[in-house]
Amino acid sequence: METKDTSVYVTKNRGFVRNIITTLKLLFFLLLTVSCDTDNDPTNNVCEDYYVNNFITTAFSNANNYDDLPEFMDLETHEYVIKINSNGEICTVGYQNPSTYAGAYTIEIINTTSLNSYSGTHTFSQGQLLDYQSITPVAVSSGDIITVKRTIMPGYPNLDATLGRVLRPSNFSAVPFPITQGTVEFLSSNFYGAGGPVNNIAMPYIGLGFKAD
Repeated sequence: METKDTSVYVTKNRGFVRNIITTLKLLFFLLLTVSCDTDNDPTNNVCEDYYVNNFITTAFSNANNYDDLPEFMDLETHEYVIKINSNGEICTVGYQNPSTYAGAYTIEIINTTSLNSYSGTHTFSQGQLLDYQSITPVAVSSGDIITVKRTIMPGYPNLDATLGRVLRPSNFSAVPFPITQGTVEFLSSNFYGAGGPVNNIAMPYIGLGFKAD
């Protein structure tokens, strides 16, 4: 009786099984990658520092008749309110200390819809336009209302220290809130403390990083 050489058969089947396993691993990796990134961001689900800043600079641009004022509004708290129409989390804050003040601020980011919030003390660069710093993330569901506050710490040297960067209409009119840009709707602004309040006179230049789900 003729004896068949089964070693070639076994070797071929082992190679076939290895190829199947490799293909399945690749498909699993691709499915995992797609499921983790639904924001069409090629950097894949990371904290995008300039997320809100990019919408600020577009909506309140010189082309739209806004002036970029690096030192304006000598009031202790600079505040704005936005709606973020995306799921994710606020993960960084960006600001620039004015030339008049090198000290710290209390930064507050309050999700007034869910009551999830962040408060911390930060000192920013005076030379870097927006110095981004990490925060404990604030979760956001699409449509949540977010209040952002920058308040100078007590004991500041003089009223000039309270100045901050803002974007103001060139004709000195009130900002026509609400203004929608991309996935962010700008709802209002306010300046108060040691005077004020002064509503909707300008847009504070405080950036937020965002990681979309």
